[in-house]
Amino acid sequence: MSISSIPVLPRMMPGDYQAFDALFAQSSAIGATAGGGLHRLTASAEDGAMRDAFCHWLRERGFTVHVDEIGNIFGLLTLRPGAPWLLCGSHLDSQPDGGRFDGAFGVTAGAVTLASLARQMKQRPDEAQLNLAVVNWTNEEGARFQPSLTGSAVFTGAMRLEAALACQDAEGITLGDALSSIGYRGKPLPELPLAAYVEIHVEQGPHLEQQRTQLGVVTETWAAIKWQVTFRGEQNHTGPSLMASRRDALLAAAKTIIAVREEADKQGLALHTSVGRLETAPNSPNVVTREATLFIEFRSADEVLLQATGERFAQVLQAIAQSTSTDVSLTHSQFRPRQKMDPSLAQRALAQAAQRGISAMPMRTVAGHDAISLSYRCPSCLLFVPSHRGISHNEQEFTASDDLYRGWIY
Repeated sequence: MSISSIPVLPRMMPGDYQAFDALFAQSSAIGATAGGGLHRLTASAEDGAMRDAFCHWLRERGFTVHVDEIGNIFGLLTLRPGAPWLLCGSHLDSQPDGGRFDGAFGVTAGAVTLASLARQMKQRPDEAQLNLAVVNWTNEEGARFQPSLTGSAVFTGAMRLEAALACQDAEGITLGDALSSIGYRGKPLPELPLAAYVEIHVEQGPHLEQQRTQLGVVTETWAAIKWQVTFRGEQNHTGPSLMASRRDALLAAAKTIIAVREEADKQGLALHTSVGRLETAPNSPNVVTREATLFIEFRSADEVLLQATGERFAQVLQAIAQSTSTDVSLTHSQFRPRQKMDPSLAQRALAQAAQRGISAMPMRTVAGHDAISLSYRCPSCLLFVPSHRGISHNEQEFTASDDLYRGWIY
């Protein structure tokens, strides 16, 4: 069944917004930080508490809850047995001291929307052409366990379940053990033929706010290269050891951080780069660092530029290692290609926005989202609402309630 054949869905009722406010407030309270943000890492105690609350909410409203082997939570509403499923959702995990809107908005809004649609369709059972499902994807953020987008990647077959469960955090705890500890290592999901996947998210950038536009409809993604690079030197005393003979892995890391930024400066707006994490050993103030691992990202809409940057920077790393008398290795590498979202769903979203008097524009996403994973399996749509000042992964992340409500146009 084509999603384009589905009639326009019923609108949300006034009480639905109140239900959303209550559920979103509950999400914002579990793992809340003193600065008004959220600290809810994957498979932590806070994540377990939020999962429990979400499953309770779903069951109270007639959803059948299923937790799959990687901990993804599905809330299922069967309206027409045997029909395909319309799936929506996002993620409930956060960055360390992150924002309360990122991910959680998409899960809570999706759940409330589907509960409302199911109630309304019960009055019109003959019009139900699809079943409805909401999902909380495991470890979208990749903050505690790498890589990111883990749950959706396993669901689509892009990542093996065994590899995902074996991912380790900084303390050596595996994702599988962590999920077991909070009771969310589930069972295989029965076959779920998907008609489409829809995700709504805060933009995490300034473009909608700057252009005074109320809705972004994502048409394609930027490509990304993600590397984990390790320099190895020699541990020594920071006092008496001779400067000329030091093999300082942290010095190599510092030179690399500057070089990563310089790559972006060369390309203007065409390339975004970062070193978001640095791990060192032995990490003592009076010891020359023997090992330093950097988490490096290059992102661009131009895959040719991105590949050329990666090839050139590999040579830069070798030069830095030589200048610091260290050894360098690429311990992990991931290439995420540019991906187009489903054009018919994007056009439908733009048309719905115009019909309801909501200003909307097509746009690209620089950040990764679970909708990107799902786009390889079924038609997928990703919608953005404005982010105040473009701030995200930060306690000050904020989107006004009116902007959140306008996003429910699909």
